Amino acid sequence: MVKRNVVFVTGFILLLTFFVAGCGEDPHEREIRGAIAQPVFETPDEEQAYVDSINGLRYHKNIWMVENTNSPLKEDERDTFTGLDYYPVDTELVFRTRLYKYSDPEVITIGTTTGDFREAIRYGYFDFSIDGQEVRLHTYKFTRHKGTDLEKYLFIPFKDATSGTETYHGGRYLDVTEEIPGVVLIDFNDAYNPYCVYNEMYSCPIPPGENQIQVAIRAGERMYVQ
Repeated sequence: MVKRNVVFVTGFILLLTFFVAGCGEDPHEREIRGAIAQPVFETPDEEQAYVDSINGLRYHKNIWMVENTNSPLKEDERDTFTGLDYYPVDTELVFRTRLYKYSDPEVITIGTTTGDFREAIRYGYFDFSIDGQEVRLHTYKFTRHKGTDLEKYLFIPFKDATSGTETYHGGRYLDVTEEIPGVVLIDFNDAYNPYCVYNEMYSCPIPPGENQIQVAIRAGERMYVQ
């Protein structure tokens, strides 16, 4: 009887400890964990709708490249433009992850394809896994966007193992926003080529060394061939 009471008391103390720890948890941390635990696609129909939407956006971007006055295509190339080349949509390369923000972010300079520099805040980083390999990418915010609508976007320039063979040698870009503070949805199907791919008059940021990774990210835009 004594042994049974000891077990009961011990179990009660452990339960109480977990309860107190849970009550003391930062509500924002709990919100972050809850957001990350949510599946990106909850049903096959939802996943298929996403694939259809990406293909639709790609179709309309091809039209935009030819018809819009802000298109980076040169005027004499628009008539022969046959469309951008993409990897097939890969839903495995869409994931929600924690963004680790630097408490005291430093201002750095990022070089460009024309030899000048852009000032940017080294905002934070996120970790993810591809083919069993753990990878880290950093995010940045350009200081010139401060106070504008563009300030909310996180800029993720990167090179990967496809750069220079299957994709543009200078790397590709992602633009994301925080779903809630500390959580981002990363969708590599949105990876796009910088404008200097289509017109050398553009000045495009070059991914910093810390964002030049060794895994292959086969999603998004491929090498542009005119």
